[in-house]
Amino acid sequence: MKKLITLFILFSLLSACSNKPTSHIDFNPETNFQLFNSYQFSTQMNNSVDTNPIMINRIQGAVENVLASNGLNKLTFIDINSADLTIYVTFSQQEKENNSSFSIGLGTSRIGSNSSGSIGVSTSVPINSKADIITTIVIDISDANNAIWHGSDSYQASGDLSMEEKDKAVITTVNRLLANFPPQSAVIVNDKQ
Repeated sequence: MKKLITLFILFSLLSACSNKPTSHIDFNPETNFQLFNSYQFSTQMNNSVDTNPIMINRIQGAVENVLASNGLNKLTFIDINSADLTIYVTFSQQEKENNSSFSIGLGTSRIGSNSSGSIGVSTSVPINSKADIITTIVIDISDANNAIWHGSDSYQASGDLSMEEKDKAVITTVNRLLANFPPQSAVIVNDKQ
């Protein structure tokens, strides 16, 4: 019994390690991010039926905290040129079923002059119908009309998170996503002009 418990614990730890979320970042290396002092959020909204403005506000709040700690000032959106950077945030959610499967074998055998056969079915049956939700957060940043930074990251949690747990998950994901923002640019600023 102790071996079974030990194996279960080891399997759980290995599973937890293999599910680490990762950030996917892309940016224009020719951009000198050190020149930017202000940002604004785009007023462009996703008008789909399942839009959740509360979640958008939650993500924007987390972005604001990170950018404020980097010394960037938030401005109210007037037009595309009213701040150095324009930020567009969005998210998507996908349900991931937690289910298991089992199979019933089929086959025949022949030993000497005796033969036997059996028929079975292979099927997949959900054992737990409770679903986890994978939430992907996407942040796009532009300088006027030029895209200069794109990032996405996701987290997986049960669908019945409390408001505090949702806040914590979003903050953790946005912090991870913007951990290296602003990126180090390839542009070299020439001081001798």
